[in-house]
Amino acid sequence: GRGIKIIDATCPMVLKVHSIIRKAARTADIIAIAGDRNHPEMDSHLGVAGDKGYLVHSIEDVRKMPAAKRIAVVAQTTFEVELFKEIIKEMQSKAEVLDVTDTICRSTSHRQSEVHELAADHDTFVVIGGRTSANTGRLAEIAAQEDRHVIRVENADQLKGIDTSEMERVAIIAGASTPQWVIEDCIETLQAVHAGSGLKNAAINSLARGSLLPAVGSSGLAFGTMAICRASYHFDVLLAVFLLALACTSPTNMRRSRIKWFIAGTLAVILTATACSIKCALLAAGIALLRILADHSSLDEYIKSIIAMLVFMAISLILPLSASGTIRICPASGLLVAFITVFYLGGRVMIGLKNMERDAIEGNLSLARFIGEKRAIALLEYAIMLLAVALFLSFPLKLAPALIYGLLPPLFMLAKGIDLYNDNVFFDNRAYQLYIQSIWPILTGIMLLWLLG
Repeated sequence: GRGIKIIDATCPMVLKVHSIIRKAARTADIIAIAGDRNHPEMDSHLGVAGDKGYLVHSIEDVRKMPAAKRIAVVAQTTFEVELFKEIIKEMQSKAEVLDVTDTICRSTSHRQSEVHELAADHDTFVVIGGRTSANTGRLAEIAAQEDRHVIRVENADQLKGIDTSEMERVAIIAGASTPQWVIEDCIETLQAVHAGSGLKNAAINSLARGSLLPAVGSSGLAFGTMAICRASYHFDVLLAVFLLALACTSPTNMRRSRIKWFIAGTLAVILTATACSIKCALLAAGIALLRILADHSSLDEYIKSIIAMLVFMAISLILPLSASGTIRICPASGLLVAFITVFYLGGRVMIGLKNMERDAIEGNLSLARFIGEKRAIALLEYAIMLLAVALFLSFPLKLAPALIYGLLPPLFMLAKGIDLYNDNVFFDNRAYQLYIQSIWPILTGIMLLWLLG
């Protein structure tokens, strides 16, 4: 009567074991269930088996088990594979007919096999997963049995400050239910604490998540805007655009980013005032204030993404045209507005898709989550296709100069990013972010080649 929707999220593999137990109960005298005594999954299996259920945790439990004419054997889905094999071998003498069904999850068995293989040339295992997870605990036990140093963690914070001086080769393995973003966070933290990779890790983080690459792209786009709209261009205006983009194209929630926002934004306003006019300087100051106010508001993340796109458009399109005194509505400027909208929001959507699991757990309603994965990809594909056709036809129809074709390669690379996401080419989320961010400087490169040509 309260309108509550109940969703059965039971693992399909566990339901399959229940089905096997019910079927075995018709003919078997005993249903032996190999598993951990205190695991909730075992409670459910024994409940289904009823009076015929018999819990087997070790070889000793098999020896204590009564003999019977027919025994059915199943296992907890996260049980250790090798121990299950030993239990089956020991149980051969307990029954005339032994019906064995291997119900250990394939993902679990593969991970356990990987631990044995990795132990051959790794001295330390970092096992990521819940403290109460039988799956994760089993991986840690196997690594310990291989006489390897084992570090169990639930999140990246537990790896901060660890001593890596005696670690030579570290293997990272996770339970089947451990979210990918948690694994990635742990990898990043290990790289950060490792003396040999700290600088490299910092550089990747800075380029993937910082504002340098979008700022380079913004200055190139500003140059292209002035050229395409046949406005006079000045390099001091392009420098102001770069500084303002450096201040405003990444979130300003962290203390370090606020300092960068203040310094780069102030320099941009001063440069705009001296090179152009007070009016342009006020416009630059307003753009910078809009970004920081949006970041510190209680708006949903998808709204903030749209505001960030408008800020980027104002920096790359409105500010340079305003500085040249040639703001006017024309087909070329309309195409530039469409390009910035698709390209900027498309990049946010693609990065958001990689972060969707994290956003769902942390409650962030990103643009990708707001639209939905399948719909977001479909909309982006159609938007890229339609914009590419419009750009391609604009020069023959004399709507824009040939330089407009310089917007096509970055657009195609964004489309390629969809394929890379679908094929799961990048496991490391930062690597995928770096790919998306690295498309921005291509705009600047194309514009420079046009200028030199």
